[in-house]
Amino acid sequence: MNLVLLAPIGLDAGCWEWVELPQGEVHRHEFPGFGRRPRAAEPPTMDELADEIAALYPGSLDVAGLSMGGMVAQHLALRHPQRVRSLLIACTGAAVDPEVMLRRAARVEAGGMESVLDETLERWFTPAALAADPEHRGVGYARRTLLGLDSGSFADGWRTMAGHDVREQLGEIGAPTTCVAGSADPVGTLTRVQEIADGVRNGRVLLRDGPHMLHLERPDEFAGALRDHLRWAGV
Repeated sequence: MNLVLLAPIGLDAGCWEWVELPQGEVHRHEFPGFGRRPRAAEPPTMDELADEIAALYPGSLDVAGLSMGGMVAQHLALRHPQRVRSLLIACTGAAVDPEVMLRRAARVEAGGMESVLDETLERWFTPAALAADPEHRGVGYARRTLLGLDSGSFADGWRTMAGHDVREQLGEIGAPTTCVAGSADPVGTLTRVQEIADGVRNGRVLLRDGPHMLHLERPDEFAGALRDHLRWAGV
């Protein structure tokens, strides 16, 4: 197994800390501007992010991506089909509304990370996790990471995602693809996730109990889905 984990917008390699990962070679990839990566001179395109992953990690890859990471995973499978052995795509869709992405970019540039923190966390987590006392560890991690992030890097991520639309190309993806939806996810809804599973040549859906940031609020649910996927894909 040669597993590459692709994180959501704004987060870093630490977002997988509470997920019990399988044995083998595991790469916790970070996108430009997030974690230890410096911000790029210009917002990268989805294709550029996909090409970078193909260049960094040799061999046949099992790719698991959530939210933005799941979008990049789709581009990777389309641009480098011979390199992708299997895909787990969680809590995302085959396309976005670019105007929504660009509005989010403009808002964070104008007001900084604090101005978008609450609404971001409300999209990402359930009300119960946000109200937990003491603070839920996944929520705490996300809050600290976002507040420590350069607002320009967050804006770059939204602009990058504005270019995501692979609906007409899904049929070109032949790798075994598990599409995971969280039951309480207002973003990567079951309908959006199902569109990917129906469009690729060998896809299926797993519905799990949890929110958009499934791996942070319900890491055991995400880990179980990942194990199930790797067994199903014959890894």
